[in-house]
Amino acid sequence: MIDAHAHLHDKKYDTDRAEVIARAFAGGVEKIVTIGTSVAESQDAVDLAQEYDEIYATVGIHPHVFNGGAKRSDEWSEDLGADVAAVVRRDRLEEAIYDLEELIDENEKVVAVGEIGLDYFLPDEGIVSDVQKKWQSEGFVAQIDLAQKYNLPVVVHCRPEAVEESDAYFDCVEIIKRYPDVQFVMHCYMGNQTVTEKFLVLSNVAFSFTGNVTFSKKNDDMMSNVIKMIPLERIFIETDAPYLTPVPYRGKRNEPLYVRYVAQRIADLKKLSVEEVLKITAQNTQNFYSF
Repeated sequence: MIDAHAHLHDKKYDTDRAEVIARAFAGGVEKIVTIGTSVAESQDAVDLAQEYDEIYATVGIHPHVFNGGAKRSDEWSEDLGADVAAVVRRDRLEEAIYDLEELIDENEKVVAVGEIGLDYFLPDEGIVSDVQKKWQSEGFVAQIDLAQKYNLPVVVHCRPEAVEESDAYFDCVEIIKRYPDVQFVMHCYMGNQTVTEKFLVLSNVAFSFTGNVTFSKKNDDMMSNVIKMIPLERIFIETDAPYLTPVPYRGKRNEPLYVRYVAQRIADLKKLSVEEVLKITAQNTQNFYSF
């Protein structure tokens, strides 16, 4: 049982991080990947991975960073937002890529670049502008180039403005097509059936599912049908902890121990045993991250 995507370095674990990790390993989780979302948080992820043999890290800059605004600068990194002059933000991107490169060079626990990608969903901030989308795309491509340089896989964060349209996913497909030699996993996948068909044609793309697959009790809604479409050999399970907590703990802080509930939901939809889902998804994840 492997949690392919969590944020164990998140401040929500500051009071009991060691206990959360101990519960996961005691409960059968064998490995956890803690995911970077900025240069600073990538450093935090690497630092945590260095403390535990079976925790690994990724490094990357989340697409929201490229939107800009005071909130984004506060949370992540200054001068990378689309509201900054182009010459300034491109210089800052070059510096940020160099910082990520140093983390990769200096730490063998770094197993991927991510989470990086495109995000067109801003519930409290209006519509993502064309300038923001273009800058997100530039940041995404620059980081894929970094992954390619180091022969590392890529963890993709992709969220459309509306799930039904899957606009950001279609844009992701076009970018990923340019990199047939890079391995990608679509974290917290929520694409519709049409875009899923396009991803399935690309043999270098895998799909990772988290606690939101447990939210619906229906077996014929969009997400359920998408899971049925995708071969188990291309599926990972994750928590995205501390977010997207699965039923029966929905509404509480998530943690890697709960990844089993994601596996159980996939097993139910595919009419397989949970043991088979855990075994195959663990092997998929190990092959992807090379640990």
